[in-house]
Amino acid sequence: MQAVSDEVGASPREVPEHLSYTSRPALMTAVVLSLVLLSFAMYGWYAIGKEIRDQITWIQAATLLFFMFFMIGVMLSVGYSRLWANADGVTVRNGPILRRYPIDQIAGVRLRKGDAWSSLLIKGGEGLKRKPALAIQSLEGEEGQRKLVELRRWLVEHGATSRDVTLRPEDEPPQQDDVD
Repeated sequence: MQAVSDEVGASPREVPEHLSYTSRPALMTAVVLSLVLLSFAMYGWYAIGKEIRDQITWIQAATLLFFMFFMIGVMLSVGYSRLWANADGVTVRNGPILRRYPIDQIAGVRLRKGDAWSSLLIKGGEGLKRKPALAIQSLEGEEGQRKLVELRRWLVEHGATSRDVTLRPEDEPPQQDDVD
């Protein structure tokens, strides 16, 4: 671990060698919704009655099961969204999509007021590109802010910088006059 100081005169805080985040509220929501879907599907199957169930072919039943388990899989994969940061870079899994970013391509991380989840600011030929990171969400409250501060410290300590990036108008924060 390496020490980084937040302010002049403040005691140094330890920066871990690697980070790993999952959003507990997103995971709990995915688990609960999956259980609700499974419960309603089972209730619906028995509610239609034996006479109608006997008319359903195995292909039709398999199709219904496939789509039900597909929906549960999508919900759980979004719930298990994760962010890992180590010497190799930052890896983000949002649902079934896995992306890896070298540290030198990352300009920062953002979670503005009103954003549902954080975004990594990735350097590109046309300025910054925002890439979602569902593992840090605003509905986590203080825990989400703690993760955000910790990730920012980690990125700075490992060489991420925005010095050589030119912001496009949509990337710049709004001016006081622009806000209604």
